[in-house]
Amino acid sequence: MIQPLSSKARTTNVAVLWYRCYGYRNADGSWGSWRFAPATGARFQQAQATAAARKQCLFLSVQAFAPPVGIAGDVRWKTVADQYRGDNSRPHWAPLYFDIDAEGDLEKALGLARALVTFFSETLTLPPEAVRVWFSGSKGFHVLVSPTALGVEPSPTLTVDMKAVALGLCRRLREHGAPDLETDAAVYSLPRMLRAADQVNPKSGLFKVELSHEELANLSVDKIIQIARAPRGSLWQASICEVPPIAPATMWWADQLRLAQQPRQFRRRTAELTGERVRPDGFVVDELLSTDMPDCIRLMLTAVVAPGRRNRCELQVACWAKGAGRPLADATALLGRWAQVNRTELSASAASHKAESIARAVYSGAHYGFSCAASRFVARDIGLAVNCGDCRVVRRRALKQLASLREREDPDWIPPSRIRLEEARGRIAQSLTRFFATVQAARRAREDAPGDRKDLPGPALVGADVAAGSLCGADT
Repeated sequence: MIQPLSSKARTTNVAVLWYRCYGYRNADGSWGSWRFAPATGARFQQAQATAAARKQCLFLSVQAFAPPVGIAGDVRWKTVADQYRGDNSRPHWAPLYFDIDAEGDLEKALGLARALVTFFSETLTLPPEAVRVWFSGSKGFHVLVSPTALGVEPSPTLTVDMKAVALGLCRRLREHGAPDLETDAAVYSLPRMLRAADQVNPKSGLFKVELSHEELANLSVDKIIQIARAPRGSLWQASICEVPPIAPATMWWADQLRLAQQPRQFRRRTAELTGERVRPDGFVVDELLSTDMPDCIRLMLTAVVAPGRRNRCELQVACWAKGAGRPLADATALLGRWAQVNRTELSASAASHKAESIARAVYSGAHYGFSCAASRFVARDIGLAVNCGDCRVVRRRALKQLASLREREDPDWIPPSRIRLEEARGRIAQSLTRFFATVQAARRAREDAPGDRKDLPGPALVGADVAAGSLCGADT
């Protein structure tokens, strides 16, 4: 599936030795600790042997990570996780991936997988070895597209960027006739663990197996399930990361990447102008005026949220609790009660552990904080009617909103910069001088003009003592 990376599988200025997460899942769905170790063939074989001996299922991160700083060898993922999250984080690399699930409707998942493979193979002219597809052994399909063929470069924000590109592509394919299957945005997490090829799914008893493009296009769901009753190995000897760049594909990726990064760049630019702090997802951290719970968070805590959107809700709740100065225990308790309603597939202890891990990750990361825009987006995305007009919890930032809109719509507009108070007073005085000069000119024109002076252009001031520099409006 995700082969070890060789020296050929690297782009300019990228270290040869990559790392990857190795996860082991028990038959009851619980996880052991995730290991973080070099992405080599020997380590992969060792992981396979460990999973077989423990009667566990092996999972691998779809991302490969640049080597951690100050740590070498095999360690737990949580030991190094902070090096790959937040500001100044280490880069990672990955194929463009799609995890297509359709509970109870495998035909629909098959249709979307076919549409994706057709797009990359025919529209972008990628060879079969650059577009790999697996039946997951349960509810859907995994489609991975070669990062070297697309021209993907390692980046600290690569998974976030891929999320925007992948979701946008699936949306456009649906508009052109692909199955109306909602793509799960939660699969674009760091790290994203996918079942290794030829590993069995204990619930279905089926193996994750690779399919050729011909099999994907021509076989029925029943035939694919028959193939998945036994492991079949890889259909390609070369790594997906060794396919050379393909011009139409690299042009497409560069264009999509620019569009994906643009909103985050807008937010970061305007945050620089206003001196605000920015979260890893590009949303500006807001200043809370009180410890009151905003409407968006209150509604999230009482909502029943569908799978695929739950992680984002939990993150927003934890960020608000941290920003409001609530103790870690309070955030954990809020998330624990929420998980009991929304994560019914977990046991009570597993739900509590999940809540604690999210709360600790947010509270320990200096880059995390509450964002009004992010919470509003998540609340509306899950169908909540949020009343932001009456919110008095968050300080408004008019300059940020102005800069974002103007930079997006007017490429010639020069954004405002921060200035000293003395300079601001000087500019105000100059503006008033120009305004009074305009008023005086209009007044003289009215006095000198014969006939009805109301038709002349210019401000008509009632009781305006322009010479004295004061304006007295009627009925003020």
